[in-house]
Amino acid sequence: MDVAQELEDVLEALTLIQKEVNKLKTASVSGQALRNRVKDTYKRWLPVAGVLEAGEIVDTAQLQDVQRAWMALAKLTNSPSPKKAYKPLLKTIVTKTESELLHTFIKGSAIQTIGNSLRKLVQPISDANLLKYLDESIRCAETNCIRASVVLAWCAVAYMIHKKLTSLGITTVNAEFAKMKADKGLMFRTFTRDYVFSSAADVQEAPDAHLILVCRFLTYLDDTQYKHLKGALDLRNGCGHPTGYQPDPVKLQAYYADITQLVLLNPTFT
Repeated sequence: MDVAQELEDVLEALTLIQKEVNKLKTASVSGQALRNRVKDTYKRWLPVAGVLEAGEIVDTAQLQDVQRAWMALAKLTNSPSPKKAYKPLLKTIVTKTESELLHTFIKGSAIQTIGNSLRKLVQPISDANLLKYLDESIRCAETNCIRASVVLAWCAVAYMIHKKLTSLGITTVNAEFAKMKADKGLMFRTFTRDYVFSSAADVQEAPDAHLILVCRFLTYLDDTQYKHLKGALDLRNGCGHPTGYQPDPVKLQAYYADITQLVLLNPTFT
């Protein structure tokens, strides 16, 4: 059973019923056809509820709230009942099913499969130590610690960038930063920092934003690649502090796709 699709179908059917109930000119829901539609929708709901109850994705208490509302609604259909009794039950079921069940189920299902998706992206990486490190990030994702996964994965990106830049030699790195500061082009004219590195460790202390900018200056990245890598860094920074931002698995997979393509599997950096 495609649970998410079934939930959406039940929601769609119930929303149409809700609209018809609201439009009724009578004080009660007496029409047999409309009451039968409620009963049929309830029958469609029951096997979905069984799957949700057997799983561990949705909150049991939230599911029980919806179940109780459904049972009360189904009872109303046995005979003509006041419209005012239908309306709060319909609202509860529609609202809670969408916000507490459907969205949670979709997110939880994505969490269950995210590990395989991310491992496929990084599988071609030949560095065993890097793969092992990235697997820690992926295992964070599998336990729904998405922000931790983002931050750890960026550490792998930073490692590759540091390694590439320091392979040029510290003297060359210093010279390239000086040239970038002197460049008056649109992308570089706001860079005003003076750097004098004396070791590879010094390079690691520079802000990642400056390091990826010098990678653009050195043409390791084109404009579009730089823009997307900067976006990945912005996501990392948003996840590196205790804020209310919570990226979802879809965002994480897109992030992984970008960092693997732009750095981790980019021949320029490997």
